[in-house]
Amino acid sequence: MKKLLVILVVTALMLPLVAQDNEDEEIINDIIEVKYEPKSAAKAMIMSSIFPGTGQAYANYKSITTYIFPLIEIGLWYGMYHFQQEGEDKEASYQDYADNYYDRDRQHHAEEDLIIASNNNPFYENHFRLDDENSQHFYEDIGKYNKYIFGWQDWFDIYCTNPQGFWTNATWIWEDESANYKKWAGNQPINPNSQYYVGKEQIYDNHNGIYSEMRAEYIDMRREAEDYYDKADLMSFGIVFNHIISAFDALRVTKQYNFEAISQNNLKMKISPMFVDNQVSLGLVFSKGF
Repeated sequence: MKKLLVILVVTALMLPLVAQDNEDEEIINDIIEVKYEPKSAAKAMIMSSIFPGTGQAYANYKSITTYIFPLIEIGLWYGMYHFQQEGEDKEASYQDYADNYYDRDRQHHAEEDLIIASNNNPFYENHFRLDDENSQHFYEDIGKYNKYIFGWQDWFDIYCTNPQGFWTNATWIWEDESANYKKWAGNQPINPNSQYYVGKEQIYDNHNGIYSEMRAEYIDMRREAEDYYDKADLMSFGIVFNHIISAFDALRVTKQYNFEAISQNNLKMKISPMFVDNQVSLGLVFSKGF
């Protein structure tokens, strides 16, 4: 609907210019009879602004742009549908991934332990606002904010699970050990034999434990979906521009057709001296050969 509104607004802005061209053509036809039916530039523009290429077909079906703009339109619509569908498929994939590897119970277990370890600091008590439902915000937040990292399976297995496989409390690393405030700065592994940690110790340790490979993969999946959606949006903008450019081209084709039709009717124009009220003046003379 927005695309159609933009197209119609641009077309409406061009109509005064088109009307002037039509008036000029009527003046010529009034001066001398021309054996052809002039094409309406306004009609051609409106047709092509709605269905690219139809205005060109109306004015002159032999024009190559009669066929170019519809082909571009088909390609853009296909591209928009294709990328939109790819984006939806990728979105469904990363949501399934999160449903399989992210758990709110793990998240709540760790965040409650963090609140207790910080001596019930009000900052942490009001810090967590993860949606209880699988909403858009939920899928965005678990990849966007470090404070929701605790629910990822690999993080919890490394930092909140003992070697026997039972849940336990994390070993928190504090940036500030002052009496009034403790800022969480990372974690030390509790289960160094975790299948998610072995062989990847360096990358986890370099992030001081504020890292999840599952989360990193999830972020890549979300980014890929967003890229497809961006491409779909680009195709939709292309459709708008195709309609607008086609409308302008329909104006060009119509004017060219009308001009050539006049020329083929041997209509000639020239400036010639004329006597008006016993005075010599210059005038525009139209002549037609038979």
